[in-house]
Amino acid sequence: MHRNFKKIFTFSATSLILFTSMATVITSNEKISVQASTQTGRQIKLKGTVNIRDLGGYQNTKGKTIKYKKLIRAAQLNTATKADLNKLKDNYNVGIDIDFRTPSEIAKANDPKINGIKYVKAPVVSDKENKADIKVFNKNGEKGMLLYYTYFINQNGRKNYRKLFNELLHAPKDKAVLYHCSYGKDRTGFATALILTALNFDKKKIYHDYLLSNKYRAKATNSDLTSMKKNGATKLAIKNEYYNDIVEKQYLDQAYKLAEQKYGSMMGYLKKGIGLSIHELKNYKLNI
Repeated sequence: MHRNFKKIFTFSATSLILFTSMATVITSNEKISVQASTQTGRQIKLKGTVNIRDLGGYQNTKGKTIKYKKLIRAAQLNTATKADLNKLKDNYNVGIDIDFRTPSEIAKANDPKINGIKYVKAPVVSDKENKADIKVFNKNGEKGMLLYYTYFINQNGRKNYRKLFNELLHAPKDKAVLYHCSYGKDRTGFATALILTALNFDKKKIYHDYLLSNKYRAKATNSDLTSMKKNGATKLAIKNEYYNDIVEKQYLDQAYKLAEQKYGSMMGYLKKGIGLSIHELKNYKLNI
């Protein structure tokens, strides 16, 4: 999540059936080298932005492995350098850029236009929801974060996560899908949980990937908090920013809890909540 404070600080889915029809999606474990298998969740190092990761190498409960350069989870791209963007397009074959940020966030820091890359807006949290959340967050950052994750399960969240799967289901076989928000940890983190659920990954692996944001954002988080301290921020403001800059298991737990209450499970959310049909799961190939 990304918030703009009024203060002087500005901070910035199923079953095995799916796999039987996904010849271009995954590979058997034997085809993945030992070296590659040790690099799951690896960061793509860029100069202008952090927490950009290739999901390639992750192995599911059936021994199937996601191919490299097919699924890229990312953070804001407006700070990426020209070399960063060329690396994503040329080295990682990015052909689709899905932006989960709010309209206001996009207006203030729009993604750079990249020739040959399709850009899709999918604001899973609306401006209205974000404003309501900030009111709670400014009083209690932890509660604000937990409220934020409830938005992923509501109508607007479901509609825009459906856009993600529309692109995944129809992406060119030779292209990667990149999806992102601001920090690449909340809206993007839940999107990744949905994708891994669809591809028959267990919660242990899903949470492992989710929590890696703390590792890859550690330097940025420390920088934010240090800057606030130097500028005389209150203890409450610093504590709130800490909750904003990190991810905690309880955040994702909140979304899981609501999805299970409304749809029985995360798989239920995918089928009933965002409308992925049995036909789609059987006949479309996720090119990852």
